[in-house]
Amino acid sequence: MPAQIIAIFNAKGGVGKTSTAYNLAVALKRFHDKRVLLIDIDPQGHAGAALGIDIMNLEHRIDEVLLEKITIKDTIVKTTSDVDLIPSNILLAEAEIPLSGMPGREVLLRRAVKTISSRYDFILIDCPPNVGMLSINALMTAQKLIIPVDPSYLGLLGIPVIERMLHLIQTRLEHPIEILGVLATRYDQRLNIAREVLASLKTRFGDRLFETVIPETVKVREAPSFQVSIFDHAPTTPGAVAYQKLTEEVLTRV
Repeated sequence: MPAQIIAIFNAKGGVGKTSTAYNLAVALKRFHDKRVLLIDIDPQGHAGAALGIDIMNLEHRIDEVLLEKITIKDTIVKTTSDVDLIPSNILLAEAEIPLSGMPGREVLLRRAVKTISSRYDFILIDCPPNVGMLSINALMTAQKLIIPVDPSYLGLLGIPVIERMLHLIQTRLEHPIEILGVLATRYDQRLNIAREVLASLKTRFGDRLFETVIPETVKVREAPSFQVSIFDHAPTTPGAVAYQKLTEEVLTRV
């Protein structure tokens, strides 16, 4: 049976996109024994770095797959969290221009992933924080989308950009991707703006807003520097509890 493929995307940076991608991947494996592949299609390579991969000394990378130099199975590495990973680094950014001239450029990742999807229960894609060919490839590969949103004024301003991009994917490129859920991240209930934005998200998205809210916490921010998930770094903290709850909520929606 093919995997459930979920992209984690927001065109705005600093919203907890990568934290959500790798912590969700680890939680699906650790707490629910799912076969999980995490694809890092962000040139920053932070998903791999957060899981202990030396991203500047990779044997193979996702850009080589997109440029059709190697097969996707040759890029898979095992992390210490038992989550399979297809890593990236800054060389992926250099590949974006030649990718734009390739035939079928919007579905290069989809074609590659199709060859290995039966090996996994879940494939998560950590997207770059922009609207470009890499993000389009991720969205054209995924069936579902998780949108992390930080509770700020700029966070709200970014929502129409995401909705416009999804509309173009669904209509112009005829790919039926759906929003699995909108996730409020970096939430500090002491701030008026955070409470107001969360209320706005509830009004705008209704049931598509996850009940789970990821709190603003030092431990979630620290975890990547120790190259482990929040469940290894601080397993009893509010951030870990929230990501575990999110995982359970995701499983009820797929």
